[in-house]
Amino acid sequence: MKHKIAILLLLVSFFCATPSVAQNLSRAIAFKSGEELGCNLYFNWKFIWVKVGNAKLTISDTIYNGQRAQCMKLLNSTNPKADSFFLMRDTLLTIFTPDFKPLYFRKASREGKKFRISQVWYDYSIPSKVKVSQYYRRNDNEPRYSEEYVNGPVYDMMSLLAYARTIDFTTMPIGTRLTFPVATGKRIEPQHLVYRGKKVSNSDEGKNGYSCFLVSLITEEDGKEEEIVNFHITDDKNHLPVLLDLVLNFGSAKARLSKKKGVLHPMTSVVVED
Repeated sequence: MKHKIAILLLLVSFFCATPSVAQNLSRAIAFKSGEELGCNLYFNWKFIWVKVGNAKLTISDTIYNGQRAQCMKLLNSTNPKADSFFLMRDTLLTIFTPDFKPLYFRKASREGKKFRISQVWYDYSIPSKVKVSQYYRRNDNEPRYSEEYVNGPVYDMMSLLAYARTIDFTTMPIGTRLTFPVATGKRIEPQHLVYRGKKVSNSDEGKNGYSCFLVSLITEEDGKEEEIVNFHITDDKNHLPVLLDLVLNFGSAKARLSKKKGVLHPMTSVVVED
């Protein structure tokens, strides 16, 4: 499976519709500069869940090519015990405008003995077109470059997360399917989001649960679709990821919210246990 844990972790949780659908979606600002989220990572081997590492997602204000923007960064790391059988050190970031147009994306990942760098640049100088420039390199292999002009919006995995956190899922019928284009550094490919309804999910913060939206991510390659992750995100205005259930080529994994800081809205989705 080409999608590694770092990609799935993104918490996290949401993805953007195609332009025709997105224009009809109810949206609201769900985060601000200074937000920090932490997750615990778990792998499952022989029906036993083992904590193997942590992830940290931060949002900050920045300036990119002279314009005001925001930067979203994700750091993923396995712990020393897990490093012996699956070492992971990933850094992902995206820079996007206040209206969620991506400007730049970078992913540097070390997973086992493999090292990869992916970069994407976006140019909006031609009206109604987006120039997408991509770079990809694996280990010491020759880097791959590509450029293409695309109609309508294109996102990377991180800017997609930022946009999708603004979507109000309460307006969405169960079973709604959204499709969006994602630049990976190697290509632009379609991905799909399916809204599954609501349920109560627990975090690693304490005993209280959260009322959550449940959504599934489906990837598509060569006409074949594969459901790889289910996201549990709070049904309040913050749309925080509480739990991710991941389907991997070597088993299953979870990413569970462990701490939060700088959240924009009150956490009205908390379900207090008796």
